[in-house]
Amino acid sequence: MTSVLEGIRVLDLSWGIAGPVAGMLLSDNGADVIKIEPPGGDPFRSSSGYAAWLRGRRSAVLDLTDGADRSTCLALARSADVVLESFSPGTTDRLGIDADTLLTENPRLVYCSITGYGSHPGHRNRPAYDALVAARLGLLHEQRGHLGGAIGHMYGEKPYLEDLPIPEGMEPGSPRSGPIFTYTPWPSMCAAYLATVGINAALLARLHTGRGQYVETSLLQAALSMTASKWLRAERNDEPGYRTWIYDRRAPKGFFQCADGRWIQQWVPNPRFILSSADGDTLELRRDVDNVRNDPDRVGTAPENIVVLAHYHPELVEAVARFDSEDWVRVGREGGVPLQPVRTPEEALQDPALIAESAVVDVEHPEHGVLRQVGILYGLSETPGRVQGPVPRVGEHTDELRAEAERAPRTMAADEPEPGSRKGAGPLEGVTVLDLGFAVAGPFGTQVLADLGANVIKVNATRDPWWHATHIAYGANRGKRSICIDLKTTEGLAVLHRLVEKADVVHSNMRRDALRRLGCDEASLREVNPEIIYCHTRGFDRGPRSDSPGNDQTGCSLAGVTFEDGGCCDGGKPFWSLTSLGDTGNGFLSAIGVIQALYHRKLTGKPQTVDTSILNAGLLVASMTSVKTDGEALPRLHLDRMQLGLHPLYRLYETADGWMCIAALSGDHWVGLLDALGEATLAEDPRFADAAARAAHADELATLLEPLFRQRNAHDLFEALDGRGVPCEIADPDFSSGIYDDPEMQARGLVVEQQHPKLGRFDHFGRTITFSDTPGRIWGPPPVVGEHTREIMLEHGYETGEIEKLLAGAAVFEELWVD
Repeated sequence: MTSVLEGIRVLDLSWGIAGPVAGMLLSDNGADVIKIEPPGGDPFRSSSGYAAWLRGRRSAVLDLTDGADRSTCLALARSADVVLESFSPGTTDRLGIDADTLLTENPRLVYCSITGYGSHPGHRNRPAYDALVAARLGLLHEQRGHLGGAIGHMYGEKPYLEDLPIPEGMEPGSPRSGPIFTYTPWPSMCAAYLATVGINAALLARLHTGRGQYVETSLLQAALSMTASKWLRAERNDEPGYRTWIYDRRAPKGFFQCADGRWIQQWVPNPRFILSSADGDTLELRRDVDNVRNDPDRVGTAPENIVVLAHYHPELVEAVARFDSEDWVRVGREGGVPLQPVRTPEEALQDPALIAESAVVDVEHPEHGVLRQVGILYGLSETPGRVQGPVPRVGEHTDELRAEAERAPRTMAADEPEPGSRKGAGPLEGVTVLDLGFAVAGPFGTQVLADLGANVIKVNATRDPWWHATHIAYGANRGKRSICIDLKTTEGLAVLHRLVEKADVVHSNMRRDALRRLGCDEASLREVNPEIIYCHTRGFDRGPRSDSPGNDQTGCSLAGVTFEDGGCCDGGKPFWSLTSLGDTGNGFLSAIGVIQALYHRKLTGKPQTVDTSILNAGLLVASMTSVKTDGEALPRLHLDRMQLGLHPLYRLYETADGWMCIAALSGDHWVGLLDALGEATLAEDPRFADAAARAAHADELATLLEPLFRQRNAHDLFEALDGRGVPCEIADPDFSSGIYDDPEMQARGLVVEQQHPKLGRFDHFGRTITFSDTPGRIWGPPPVVGEHTREIMLEHGYETGEIEKLLAGAAVFEELWVD
């Protein structure tokens, strides 16, 4: 088996972003992906992202409204392992290619649907353009957060320190009020992750059950996943440590402009490091801290520290501006402080370290020649991924695939199930995962595995309670049980080894040198259990930044995400989105890799190593970018510096009483927009005669439209536009506050209510992937550190007396909580 999905055939009926990105991830890991395109080709073929997302596929043009072509599609589906589709609700039923029909013909099929809103009746028929989904679900307001932070907003509280004066330039984003439009299509990118997780999990489950199943996800479920640490409710939400300033709209995100005009990002805030390093004629490290996590000069997470940030911000801006960006990066590296430059996506694609590990690759393109683009995003030691080929021309393989359809079997049957396999259990039921991770990137990945039914044991350290008390940690640790071990003791390490003996997966995001010091590195743990799948998630590349502390913010800056989301091409300043997929994207990549490694081990008996990074997750988010051999980037749209949109007809507009987002992307939409605004004569203006003309005169068009929107209230505009078929949504700042009381969200398992030992009732998002055959369940709320120490040790053969002795000797601990 060269690649892990070798022999898996995927029939790709998707278009847009989420489906094509998921298809790329499947193809890059060995799947034979067949793209079915309508006559004339996929209407999104002109998207710059397609230069990467469609690579490695075969293409057939089939008209699914034609009986013969539909029969060809059905024949291909009978010989497929996976069908991936993103039609609007009801379309596949009308075409006769719905899940029930195809699963009847091929019971081994994994049929994956990606929609805008799933089956929620209040949303399911709304247009599913990314910006519109983000507007309707409140994500455009979440980009820089709410005054006072996420938790208070969920309860409709008066903002914390509402009248605190904030220095100019401290608040992230463009200098205006209102929601933020980002370059990154966050909902679709997250839905791509969810679909890829779901498909791989269903393929693994099929090895046990012999059956395929229907897998569903949506941009709505993606939104719930991206806001895991924001959209939550706790009965006792004033418990010590729970609230933070991190998602306060006023809170800076560590961006500073240097003497050379370039930007850096230093995060988590460390004023003393910056001020002491700049305290002289030269920039140099003037402090000695051996562990960045124990650094007493880092600004803590408590809400009142927003005052500290406001106090230091002007001094920090002035200090950083005295020296060049390269010097700041050097000093940050010397001090072990998270600090990286803000790069363009094109610069990231020229990074030698990323090229060396194939995270950036050169791929032939039928129109553009060789393109440099995002590469293989996670490592599998035994079955490494590879780009299988270029983007196909429209219909390039139609005849070939018609011939294959003729040879397809007429009937298919399910495989024999394994003894003991049962319908209803989660796809990872019976898999034990040890989570040695900290913060978000590692723990989020194991939370994904827990949601799929894995038995996840969180191995906590005694320093963890302060972090686990925060609402941010609550978004990455549900469904796990916690054992607290002092791994620096011989007795504690022996307890870990007892757990490793029975584990299937060990998962960590600690730096490699720390893992070696603790005896938790791969080599040490493979001596205990040679059959484990060992997953390590890191911050950056394996090259010059391998020992640098990494996080979501700096990883996304290195990948070019914060540059694009800030509208920097138009003179804006970098922006880190609060729905970012750096940490959590890394977590998703690790979950996909672990599931594929389990699949491979089930087939071959061989374990392997999984390797992922935050930076690679950022590269995927920025994968709309490809660079030609002469250094020229493929043309693509850019965000404006005020973060309003990508085009006058795909952007936010302020109304008399709120904000409206439109996606008037077709000629009919343009006519309907003008009619709704009472400006039909603009259609006769030669500057706006067609799409090309409107793009060429974008600034003029926006200037004409802005006052027309400001004259009307949002509700009236919505009725006028929606009634004329113009895709639009009101940007809703309060969507999140109603999700837990929505009976439809409850009925569909999109939200869950649990009981937490410290916080009482705990409301959180529910299923982000729906499985028809192996639905599983969300096991429980995030644990208290050491909550299950005794229970887990009893399961692993310890006697009560042994446990008491280890507790007394401070090798293990029970229920540690901040006061």
